[in-house]
Amino acid sequence: MSELAPLTAAHAALIAGMHHVCFAEPWSEKAMTELLVLPGVYGWLASAEGRPEGFVMARVAADEAEILTIMVLPPYRRHGVAQRLLQAALDNAKMHGAQKMYLEVASSNENAMQLYTKVGFVLVGRRKRYYADGVDALLLARDV
Repeated sequence: MSELAPLTAAHAALIAGMHHVCFAEPWSEKAMTELLVLPGVYGWLASAEGRPEGFVMARVAADEAEILTIMVLPPYRRHGVAQRLLQAALDNAKMHGAQKMYLEVASSNENAMQLYTKVGFVLVGRRKRYYADGVDALLLARDV
């Protein structure tokens, strides 16, 4: 089973590389570093036997939290890694006083939608043609 370790700025290059594998518009190492040092930003790296499998980055501000990004590398998908990362982010948000957690997902990402629905997220909005490829962004939320 994966181990979860807190993300730090020292992970920026690693997670930027992972992000590049999974997203058409990946975040740079600089962007990851800048996010990870902001107040309220936290995350978890999932790994097994020293191999990174995925990560989540989130932030808490007042009584709201937001998943900034979450991803699992292709060989480790459909094994519960994303659900464990998501739960760790929710638990941390609750511990820091958040009442609601928000996230955004591409309307074309059916696997992610299945996971988010399974853990209680519901559709609260849509950003038309939000992504560069013209795909809508779905805004989801759930109580923490």
